[in-house]
This record gives sequence, C-alpha cells and structure tokens, in this order.
Amino acid sequence: MLFVESDGKKELIRVTQTETFQDRVATAKTCSASLHLSIPTLVDKADNAVNSAYAGWPDRMAIVDLDGKIAYYGEKGPGGFKPKEVEKWLQEFRGDRSDD
Repeated sequence: MLFVESDGKKELIRVTQTETFQDRVATAKTCSASLHLSIPTLVDKADNAVNSAYAGWPDRMAIVDLDGKIAYYGEKGPGGFKPKEVEKWLQEFRGDRSDD
C-alpha cells in the first residue's frame, strides 16, 4: 500500500506484482515520486538477479563507486543496517573528491 496524491488529495493505492519491466519502471516512478526520494531509483529485471546477487532483503546498504564497483557493502538488516556508517563513508569519500 502506498499513499499518492491525486487532484490534491492523498489516496491509498495497492502496489501489485508487476508483469513486465515497463510495469516495474512505472511502479518505481510512482513510489519514488510519492516518497519524494532525492536519490536515483533503480529497477531490477523480472529475474531479480540484482536482488539475488546483493541479498538486499530485508534491507542492506551498498555503495557503488564511480567506476561501477562495490565500494561499501553492509550486512543484512535489520541488525546490519547502519546508516551512520554509510554516512561516514560518504563524507570521507566526498572529502577525498574535494581535492580534485
């Protein structure tokens, strides 16, 4: 279930299982907009290969660097979900980049 705005009113909608990649993209766009996300939203294909490779369920934090390589890979949540650790890594990375 997800709250979305329609004609200035909030409406609760059911997010259903998708049938096609295009459906997944549309659902991701709806969720991203409704949650006012400021980070990119990526969509896995129907085979869920990315989910399987990164074992993101129930939650996991990973940072992919500018070269497309895993720079940080957190433990499985909820115990391994450490946003402060990720924030520290990102601040250090940003510090390293400010010298360029």
